[in-house]
Amino acid sequence: MHNKVSVGDYELAYSFNGVEPVGEGPVIVLVHGAGGQMADWPMAWRGNAKGCLAKFPCYAIDLPGHGQSGGTSQRTVDDYAQAVAAFLEALDLNNVFLAGHSMGAGIALTLAVAGNPRLCAIAIVAGSSKLSVSPAILEGLQNNFEATVDNIVKYSWHRDTCDAFRQEGRKRLIEAGPEVVHDDFFACSNYDLSDRLDKVGIPVLVLAATADKMVPADKSEALAGKLKRASFVALDGCGHYLQIEQTEAAGQTFSDFLTKEIAR
Repeated sequence: MHNKVSVGDYELAYSFNGVEPVGEGPVIVLVHGAGGQMADWPMAWRGNAKGCLAKFPCYAIDLPGHGQSGGTSQRTVDDYAQAVAAFLEALDLNNVFLAGHSMGAGIALTLAVAGNPRLCAIAIVAGSSKLSVSPAILEGLQNNFEATVDNIVKYSWHRDTCDAFRQEGRKRLIEAGPEVVHDDFFACSNYDLSDRLDKVGIPVLVLAATADKMVPADKSEALAGKLKRASFVALDGCGHYLQIEQTEAAGQTFSDFLTKEIAR
């Protein structure tokens, strides 16, 4: 069952693992990518399951117009970032470790560039400072939706990933619908923070997958090289949805980063 909080004239849906923060320890907030929802993050992180992240408070949100959230999908990453900032404000969350996947990584980086005071660090998961989108994808999402989704799914997962993960990922994109998915990919196509990276003063974890065909690992590594306080980690045996394909390794990377850079 999801919780909901009002942000302006609509509500955002979110999950919470029930862990209360210790002192000024970090609070994890997870932001999904294009056409996604909070289910694009492992239940082992979002729920009460034991694991390397179990000691950290963890929230996962559905962006406006996605999943169980109200509102409508947006056509810029900036607009989504404003919605996430409003969520942090509404719940009065501080010392936030904002982890974003793909488009969500762009949202996290946007808030870090803006110097959002509620953030203590961010994670860029399968993301970069610029997200390239083929015009054929944008056209296909409008005129040949399911076939284009099939193409996106084909390139989003590692060849050895079980088919159940692929089918669930496809199902979520189809349920989001052509307008939402197109809006998100359009937002990604116009997102570029390459010339503003010097504004990021907080620690950044850049987590990539060596077999990612959507956002190649070398683009993520190049981003890390341009940030003041970045840690770069690349995982093998996974694709664009590395947090689902390699949940344990990704979670341990999060935990190691938080323990070293943030938690005291």
